[in-house]
Amino acid sequence: MTATNAVAARLRSAGTLTVVVIVVTLMIAGATFAAMTHGDDEEARRLLQRRAGQVTTTVQSEVNRYLDALTTTAAAAGAHDTLTDAKFQQLSSPLAGMRLSGATAVAYLLPVTDDRIAATQAEWRSRGVTDLRLQPFGTGRHIFAVMVRPLDGLTVTRTGIDANRARPLLDTLRTARDTGRPAVSEPYGLVVDQTVPEPLRQLSFTLAVPVHGLPTAGVRPFLGWMTMSLRSQDFLGTVLPNLGDGLGGVTLSTAAEGNGPLVAVYPGTAARAPDMTEHGTVTVADRAWHLRIDASRGDLIGSSALPRVVAIAVLALGLVLAALVHVLATGRVRAQRAVRQATTELAVAEASAREQAVLLTTILDAMSDGVGVVDDDGDFLLHNPAAKALLGIPEDRNGAQHWQEHYGIFLPDDSGPFPTDRLPLVRALAGEQVDLVDMLIRNGTHPDGMTISVSARPVRLQGGRAAAVAVFHDVTARRADTAAIEAARDELAAQKDYLTQVLDALQITVITCDSDGMLVHTNATGGTRVGQPNLTGLHINEVSAGITVTDLAGQPIDADDMPVPRVLRGADAVRLEAMIRFATGQTRAVVLNAQPLLDRTGARIGAVGSSYDVTALREREADLAAFAGVAAHDLRAPLMVVAGYTDLLAEDLEDGAAPASMQPTVSRIKVGVRRMQQLIDDLLAYATARDARVNLQKVDLGEVVADIIAERTTHLRAGGRGRDPAPPPEFSVGPLPVIEADPSMIRQVFDNLIGNALKYTRPGEPARVDIAAHQPDDEPSTVHLTIADRGIGIPADEQPHVFDQFHRVAAHTTAYTGTGLGLAICKRVLQRHDGTIRATDNPGGGTCMIITIPLTGTPATDPPRSPAPPAA
Repeated sequence: MTATNAVAARLRSAGTLTVVVIVVTLMIAGATFAAMTHGDDEEARRLLQRRAGQVTTTVQSEVNRYLDALTTTAAAAGAHDTLTDAKFQQLSSPLAGMRLSGATAVAYLLPVTDDRIAATQAEWRSRGVTDLRLQPFGTGRHIFAVMVRPLDGLTVTRTGIDANRARPLLDTLRTARDTGRPAVSEPYGLVVDQTVPEPLRQLSFTLAVPVHGLPTAGVRPFLGWMTMSLRSQDFLGTVLPNLGDGLGGVTLSTAAEGNGPLVAVYPGTAARAPDMTEHGTVTVADRAWHLRIDASRGDLIGSSALPRVVAIAVLALGLVLAALVHVLATGRVRAQRAVRQATTELAVAEASAREQAVLLTTILDAMSDGVGVVDDDGDFLLHNPAAKALLGIPEDRNGAQHWQEHYGIFLPDDSGPFPTDRLPLVRALAGEQVDLVDMLIRNGTHPDGMTISVSARPVRLQGGRAAAVAVFHDVTARRADTAAIEAARDELAAQKDYLTQVLDALQITVITCDSDGMLVHTNATGGTRVGQPNLTGLHINEVSAGITVTDLAGQPIDADDMPVPRVLRGADAVRLEAMIRFATGQTRAVVLNAQPLLDRTGARIGAVGSSYDVTALREREADLAAFAGVAAHDLRAPLMVVAGYTDLLAEDLEDGAAPASMQPTVSRIKVGVRRMQQLIDDLLAYATARDARVNLQKVDLGEVVADIIAERTTHLRAGGRGRDPAPPPEFSVGPLPVIEADPSMIRQVFDNLIGNALKYTRPGEPARVDIAAHQPDDEPSTVHLTIADRGIGIPADEQPHVFDQFHRVAAHTTAYTGTGLGLAICKRVLQRHDGTIRATDNPGGGTCMIITIPLTGTPATDPPRSPAPPAA
């Protein structure tokens, strides 16, 4: 009975102890669950605060970028003395490529009173806004949008709208003008959105920046406003997609804590209903925008079952402990069995933990980027093989104060040791997030240095102890590429400076412009001659303002007919000689040239133009031509006297009144007189070809050639050299066109060329002359004429020079007579007719002269007349 009571007492004690153990277990499980749930809540709160900070910072950065772009455009607009629509479109074109999400248009507005509406409209139409129609709203003072550039490619923008139609916009413009700083409006519906269906309309903001002109007497005058309209919903929906994942939504409001009317809403991508909220404030010019960021705790940190698992585990452990107590109280066998079972479970858990550790170690060892982990004392907990390879030192050194010297860490520009307090891991231990910090590692393994990029993050170890993790990446090649790019950029800048100095040193005006005719560069000579040192940014037509340009005949030349505009319209190369009268009244003769600028694909991207002053050259040429004409005229009289007396002597010889021994002398005198007459005639012809005015008429080249052939072949002897009569020449003349030319000048050209073809023949051989014409398919308004002979020919190296004054082929000077002016006269006459001439070999032997001349008369302008010489 006593034994039974003892057993019952033991059982009662065991039951009581078991109940106590269960109660304590329940309390511990509840406390553990509450503590872990509170920790998850705090972690979710920190994550939401971080996400809210990222959202606020991103929105702030984007708004600042919009304001900076608008402010820069306003400053550039104010720097122009006369702002035109073309300049405005050029200044605002960078905004279209900046991807300003939500921005509808950028506009230039200016204040106008009732009495200035018509004058303002006319003025801005003259500046390029040809369709401008100002639409006043009310009376008194108005603010009109005179120039607008769409930014989203969808909005239909209009000029001439009065800002009085939108009170928020009007208040913003007044604020910007009064403060002299950028301002932003309250949210409102844009005037251009009034045609949008009501469900699709958005509230918008307008950014306004005052535009001030260049300082005058130390004061910058107010000119107007540069504005940019911003649809809030489009802006928020474009800025936040990469940041809104997992958030319950982001709302934009102008009232603190987001309590006012909602301006824009980004719905987010959260899978659960939001149960947490954070707020952010964005400063926009003179106002503040308020952001409300909603999120779900489950979306931020995930659905963690760990608190419940731990609580259940504690509860289970307590129940096990209670069972153990019960078992221990009831029997050693059961106790031993329970201990074995618990030991087995712990072994399984340990094996699983070791497997996870091995997997993590394998992953870290396989990474090409280095990974390092240190605790709050600077002791390394982990350094994977890649990290040790990058650092070059296999042995770790604990303590941040030793890292720089141990691993050889230097500033990326090698200007000195890397400061310990700026090391990424040190900063991460202090709670800072560090991204992409470059460091130079130089030690025994890396004697030449290796540049690595390091990012570090703070972490927490078990028990809440601070630690930091860093990731290393080798960027040596990237740094080398960057240095090479910088060196190439410096070399390019040096070459640009060198070429600029060369161009500035030239006494020739050189300009370049883009395909729209806007000047890109002008050398110093060009700016000096025009009287404007800086021509960059002006249109090519603006440079000619105040300058009168005429051709050599005195006919005005329009700005669009100048060489550079003609090249921009598609001409290959243009050369023009003109007279330029400057605003000072000075007139100069100038040769203007222009050629296209092409990119690598051959597309035309602009033009380069040059000009040089030929006034002195033309004056000298005119003086020489006048001198030649006067000299030739004055030499005729004494030469005619010599010729007369020579004829008298010849008659005396025939009559026997003079001794026969004088016959050779008289013959030589006659030959000399004929040569002198030919030289004088050629000099007069050359001067006439230079100075005579071109009288355009219809000229039948067939009749001209036939007349010359008839004249040249009458009583023709072989070169007139006193030998036996040469065989008669052969002519082959094809159909020749009717052109517009000066009859006497064009006859002189063909007479000289046919005469040369007959004269420069081999002794005893008949002359053969082939004359033909054809029109090229690609130049229907031009005719090509060929005059080919079978004569002695012209050496290839002499062919480019036979058209120079007084030039004679060396092989011809002894056997053939001539002055060296015939072909020079031909070239000058054809130049006066806007034509060309060149010499080449005739495939059958001899020489072929090729003439190119317009069918319709377009003569080169007459040269400037030299003043008449003073009377003797």
